[in-house]
Amino acid sequence: MKRLITPLITLAALAQVASHSLAADALKPAELLDRAKKSLVVVQFTYEGELGKRDFAGMGVVVDDAGTIVYSIDLAPRGLPDSQMTHFKLMLPGDPENEIDAEFLGRDERYGLSYVKAKPDKEKKTEWTPLTFVDKPVSIGEMVYSVGLLPKAAGYNAYFSSADVAATLRGPVPQVLVTGSGLTVIGSPVFNEEGEVVGLVNSQPERTVLLNDPRNPFASVESPTRIFTPAGDFIPSIKTPPKAAEPLKLAFIGVTSLTGLTKDVAEFYGLKGKVAIQVGDVIPGFSADRAGLKKSDIIVSLNGKPLDRGDLPDEAPAIFTRELSKLDVGEKVTLGVISERGAEPKPVEVTMDERPAQANRAARHYAEDLGFTTRDVVFEDTYARKIPAETKGGVITFVRPQSPAQAAGLAPNDFVQRINQTPVTGVEQFKTDYAAFRKEKPAEAVVPEVLRQGNTQIIRIEPPRE
Repeated sequence: MKRLITPLITLAALAQVASHSLAADALKPAELLDRAKKSLVVVQFTYEGELGKRDFAGMGVVVDDAGTIVYSIDLAPRGLPDSQMTHFKLMLPGDPENEIDAEFLGRDERYGLSYVKAKPDKEKKTEWTPLTFVDKPVSIGEMVYSVGLLPKAAGYNAYFSSADVAATLRGPVPQVLVTGSGLTVIGSPVFNEEGEVVGLVNSQPERTVLLNDPRNPFASVESPTRIFTPAGDFIPSIKTPPKAAEPLKLAFIGVTSLTGLTKDVAEFYGLKGKVAIQVGDVIPGFSADRAGLKKSDIIVSLNGKPLDRGDLPDEAPAIFTRELSKLDVGEKVTLGVISERGAEPKPVEVTMDERPAQANRAARHYAEDLGFTTRDVVFEDTYARKIPAETKGGVITFVRPQSPAQAAGLAPNDFVQRINQTPVTGVEQFKTDYAAFRKEKPAEAVVPEVLRQGNTQIIRIEPPRE
């Protein structure tokens, strides 16, 4: 282990990492490392799942004097319920034994970020320096630097890396590609040659976010990422982070299954060489429906400007959707829409609705004796099943292996309508009714009626025998 760690954290070696010599008045690697590590923390929380507990730890950056910390949203799986993330802690570089209690503020899915905030503690004085991200583009060939934290196996010490800007990418999320030594771990800030914070190393496919992965603790160091997100993309999120117990209100117009036009469809509508997207479905009752948008309509502009195609034509729908999500609920936009061949685009004004609550915010209950978890119904559940939005019930999210529920054939995503012939109106009602039933009839089977792939099924779950 020492053979791997020593070159990474020895300051003499850090000065040799850069492939360019720095100007006399520029920050030296050791100076940048020393300054930046005062702004870095380890964010740790405990996942309390049906099969036990597990600690997740990743890197965070302090962004204000109040102790607000930003970190990658993918430190926790995106589908993980907020209620199952507990005991948030912060640790300073090189001092993993000194834990600081923190409060989870929430996730911002638009920018792929999550936030926590240090809790006041008179007995523990924290001396960190917030980093200020700046919207300043980098140039091809420019040197950039990142400072990150080594894994738990190396005491969460800070380390440095340098790289050359090789390309800028225009996908749904703007990215900067670098060469050279690569970047430090996910969650690391990226600096330009003037020492300004111009980006963040955010999640990448097949790259671990964890600093405490026991299976391969040095994976993020041995195989560094080479892509970072420029600060201009996510600064709005840092300026208005989520508030505890107040999920962000995200903009939504009620269209789904947007697709980029194929070459043949584009030529049919006279849009050859132009960026356009086609509406797959319009959800009744939302703003797009109220504005008159229809299935198969072609959108060619947003607020009078042509749509952005990104680097690939099929990225246009994702870019369009993300741009709308950044707007405020209640804000109005004008779409240029073509409804039939040969027609000129007509303006359609749409007001941003609030996106319906997501499954990760829904209340849950684990029936431990039978081995299944159910949660409250959210809009996506009813929409996907093409049933009325006001339909009550519960959705199965987990079935424990080798449990009575699994033996009976209950499955994740089953939509529970009734249990023992009593309608299910929500998790709290199910929890109360089930406890009363089990107390009165401890040896009797539980019989849920579930909707699965459009069909109703009756499942008989026998209680475990002592």
